Amino acid sequence: MAENETRLDRLVALLPHGYSARAAAPERDALPLSQLINEMRAGVGDPLLDSPADVHDNIAGGEVDTALDTMVIEGPDGVLAGYAVAYPVLDGAKPRVFLFGATRPSVHGQGIGSALIAWTMDRAHERLQQFPDGTIQAQCGEGESRTQRLYQSVGMRPIRWFHDLELRFNTRETGREPERFTLPTGYTAEPFSSADSEAIRLLHNACFADHWGSSGMTPTVWHEEFLAHEGARPAYGEIVRDEIGDAIAYQLTTEFPQDLATTGRMLWIDKLGVLAQHRGRGIGTTLIERHLARARRDGYEGVMLGVDTESLTGANKLYERIGFTPRYGGVRYILGDANFS
Repeated sequence: MAENETRLDRLVALLPHGYSARAAAPERDALPLSQLINEMRAGVGDPLLDSPADVHDNIAGGEVDTALDTMVIEGPDGVLAGYAVAYPVLDGAKPRVFLFGATRPSVHGQGIGSALIAWTMDRAHERLQQFPDGTIQAQCGEGESRTQRLYQSVGMRPIRWFHDLELRFNTRETGREPERFTLPTGYTAEPFSSADSEAIRLLHNACFADHWGSSGMTPTVWHEEFLAHEGARPAYGEIVRDEIGDAIAYQLTTEFPQDLATTGRMLWIDKLGVLAQHRGRGIGTTLIERHLARARRDGYEGVMLGVDTESLTGANKLYERIGFTPRYGGVRYILGDANFS
């Protein structure tokens, strides 16, 4: 019997009577899984929701082998009760498998979450067989106590905390003229759309090389998650060049219309990177202020972004100084040596 069949048999044996398990079918499952995830998030006060496209990328994007790395649980009535993904990022420097999953709140207490975490951990270990220093990681909202207990039950420990920050224009005066904010002498800005995509991917990797948990973005993931994603708003992005024309900083923008009812009409600073040798000169601040002005000009209620609370680049202090405040938080869990995270 193949290993994946053995793993499936072990999973099914842990499920309540009448429940079944199968690999995800991205086209069919994306919508009902997004509804399941959002039910769970609503129950813990998380305002950030998943769209069907988000789920599709999660179960079929990157290096995911959908047939082997995903699992969906169906109840006796055919309604999806839970899902799990072992999402591999197997680069040479920091090989990791990220665990994703959720169970429908109405089936909590029946052991479905425990069965799924056992299956996902098993698959993650298999994925990391060739990477002895690889780690298994997962992240959940600060209010997801049930999920945190599941992670702890399989030996994972909390290692990092993150905040989603927001700045609302009704609490901080913001103009509508991005051109008011000028870069330091010798630097120029241009629209993101005018730059070569591959060059900006390499710039991104260089900007984040010294960030915790970051690894080089592959062309596939760069395209799927940042350029082709339904929420991408490239018209709001910018590239900064130095006096010899080299790209040294960038800002990428995203919008999540599915969050309209929970956050209002907000524009996200998805990624903001400045090469280490150009930091401390006000470039990041200028990019943020220009972004705020464009968002205010175009009728958004404010801007949001996510940040590592222990960032060594001083990002937290920068955002707080500009006027961002925490809205919701997340916790990263790990199994393995944090030095390889």
